[in-house]
Amino acid sequence: MKRLFITILCIFALVDLATAQTAGENFDVTHYEIRLWDIDFTSHTIQGEAFIDITVTAPTNTFVLELKRLNVTDVATESYDVVNYNQNGDFLTIVIDETLSAGTTLTLDVRYGGNTFSETWGGVEWWGDYVYNLGVGFDSQPHNLGKTWFPCVDNFTDKASYSLYITVTNDKKAICGGNLINTFNNGDGTTTWHWETPQEIATYHISFAIGNYELWEDVYHGIERDIPVEVYVKPSQMANVPGTFTHIKEIASFYETCLGPYPFNRIGYVCTGKGCMEHIDNIAITSGIITGNTTQEEYLAHELSHMYFGNKVTCSTAGDMWLNEGFAQFWGVFYRSGVYGETDYQQEMSQKINAITSWCSNQTNWIPLNNMPLNLTYDSNAIYDRGAVIVNTLMHYMGRDLFLAALGNYLNSYSYGAASSEQLRDALTAFTGIDMNGFFDTYVFVGGMPHYNVNLIEVTPNDTHFDAKIKLNYWHVGPSHVGQNNRVEITFIGAEGQLQTELIGWDGIEAEQTVSIGFEPIAAFADYYNHFLDAKYDNNLTASEPTNLSQGKFKAIVNSVSDSIMLRIEDHLIGPDDDPEMPALTLSTSHFWNFFRNDFGDTDVSAQISFSNSLTVDGDIIQTENDSAVLLYRANVMDPWHTIPYTQEGNWKYGRFTVSNPQSGQYTIGAIDKLLLGTHETSAPHSLIYPNPTTDKVTLQWNNNETGQIQVLNQQLQVVKLIPYNNTNQFAFDVSDLTPGIYFVKHNSTIHKLIIVK
Repeated sequence: MKRLFITILCIFALVDLATAQTAGENFDVTHYEIRLWDIDFTSHTIQGEAFIDITVTAPTNTFVLELKRLNVTDVATESYDVVNYNQNGDFLTIVIDETLSAGTTLTLDVRYGGNTFSETWGGVEWWGDYVYNLGVGFDSQPHNLGKTWFPCVDNFTDKASYSLYITVTNDKKAICGGNLINTFNNGDGTTTWHWETPQEIATYHISFAIGNYELWEDVYHGIERDIPVEVYVKPSQMANVPGTFTHIKEIASFYETCLGPYPFNRIGYVCTGKGCMEHIDNIAITSGIITGNTTQEEYLAHELSHMYFGNKVTCSTAGDMWLNEGFAQFWGVFYRSGVYGETDYQQEMSQKINAITSWCSNQTNWIPLNNMPLNLTYDSNAIYDRGAVIVNTLMHYMGRDLFLAALGNYLNSYSYGAASSEQLRDALTAFTGIDMNGFFDTYVFVGGMPHYNVNLIEVTPNDTHFDAKIKLNYWHVGPSHVGQNNRVEITFIGAEGQLQTELIGWDGIEAEQTVSIGFEPIAAFADYYNHFLDAKYDNNLTASEPTNLSQGKFKAIVNSVSDSIMLRIEDHLIGPDDDPEMPALTLSTSHFWNFFRNDFGDTDVSAQISFSNSLTVDGDIIQTENDSAVLLYRANVMDPWHTIPYTQEGNWKYGRFTVSNPQSGQYTIGAIDKLLLGTHETSAPHSLIYPNPTTDKVTLQWNNNETGQIQVLNQQLQVVKLIPYNNTNQFAFDVSDLTPGIYFVKHNSTIHKLIIVK
């Protein structure tokens, strides 16, 4: 009895020790052999057995695995006795009778079965007479769901090879990752399908799909070997497969050219009820993708690129998910440059850049790309599209050829393993010699986004070239951050429409650099081609007939053109960098525009600039009826903001300015606070003023004859003219002696904004 009591105490002590361990602690799984049978499409149950090859990494007699919902019925090993096994939630703890030293190997034999687990998206999905697994779940935290159909160490880093033996009725096929070794007719109305995956992969990448599938197959002649192309679909879908997959070999060829040999066994897809999911050799795709045309081709390309990003090299943690999904989303666009041409790819990517620029401008989205909260791991904006845009930025930051070479080195360095954002950064730095800390700090480890701007300061001839001295500016929309190792494409424009783009780098908020240009530049712009994520939108156009060019609230209207005109509008999502600090005038804190025009021949151009008190437009400065909008202009940063002739429509809440013959330069919205003048503008003004703008004379008109005085105030709220009038309802007076600019004309309780121009 005493010996039994001591044994029981030891068992409880071992169980307590195991409870403190995490899955996979002190051992490494090297191979899984998984056998499934009795797959019941009515009760949604399976029976299974897993042989798990383990190498001990630190002395232990306790092995913690994960298994979700399914019930273990037996655990054994060949060489050791199992003292106890216990299921607690998703964890299976197995205790053997001997503590094993590091380097010892053993095989755990686990029998299990029961109802499978699924959620909104993920787990084992029963789909009528079909069943399949999706290796991750959007709701589960952590997301890995290999545990829903076999006991395993279910994380991103513990990788193993696989043998799968799945027994199904003869009217069905069992499609899995890896190579199909054989099928064995059991003589009882069932067939066992045997698949082998020799590469070491994460548990969420191995898969099965069971149902009445038909196979469409082809062969891709890769750079090192012939690779089978296998697509398993429902019989009714077979006719649509060739049209859907018409470019799959071109996509694979583009990836191999850019990234190196295809890293797995087959180019394989299988139709499932939910998807898509990048299972190795057995990519899950939904029926809606198999359209018979290429409208959904980006999903095929995205998932195929996962064979490199996510499968060959897997993110270390869910917080690094952009290394999987951001890169795959990028390749789901970038492949178009190889299949459809560079222009097509640039247009598609530019749309994503603009969408993510808008997303990043919202303060609620100022979250770093790295170490993403688990509830946002699979967010389409936070990870997928933002990741794609930042990878695209990275490519242009480094230069395409160097970028692709560096990625190939990274993939080989962490081949069939896992990597973190920091490890990617360090691998790129080591390979290229470019210090990537600045890029990763700005784009990956800090939320928000950078803003780049350039102003052409001085151009001097230098033999056959011209030296362009430019001032570069950096700002960060989001958390406080000063960018180092800033690099951006600067495009110089000549009088004849010549373009020259240079990749220029600097540290900190601002810098001056001199660049040699092969023509005399008249303007220079940061990120002219919209390759980078930065806090602005832009639009370019060369027109030879009447047309419009809009960007945000700025619209350029080409009314007539005899030859052609080159236009560019930049909508910057930060305020102007030098508020004139006038007491009654506040400039926008959220945006200004760069406008550029280069006319060839005679042109007639006008511009319309809209404003509103919307929070997303000018609500930062136009908040009440006491805030009067005004349009300001400067030719460059050396020029002070000032008014120009315009006409104004609308009311205090919203309206627009129309400018005839707008000149190249910067434009912004300001607001005049009439409360500072001790009065306000009523909805039914007591007087009217015209013309406005004016050059010399102005007339004030009101309803009834009266005697009084008119005050003219400058922007410092100083009275510069005091004009009496006697028994009249209108009065004209001269302002030609005043400096051009904004003034306020006060008549009784009404104030008018007056613009004087020359």
